[in-house]
Amino acid sequence: MNRERAYHGAVRGFSLVFVVLGLALLVVTLANGGGPASTGFLMGILFCAVGIGRFWIASRKS
Repeated sequence: MNRERAYHGAVRGFSLVFVVLGLALLVVTLANGGGPASTGFLMGILFCAVGIGRFWIASRKS
């Protein structure tokens, strides 16, 4: 396996981790009674956006 392929795999893997963490933040925040303006909710949205955005950018470059 060459380095470039390993790099792209790692980027996609970390992107998936960010999306999963974001979804977990959203679920936990909503389960504990947090609303859309709470810090956990906003952080969950941001983590999901970063993960999806990075995955999209990585898929367009390869």
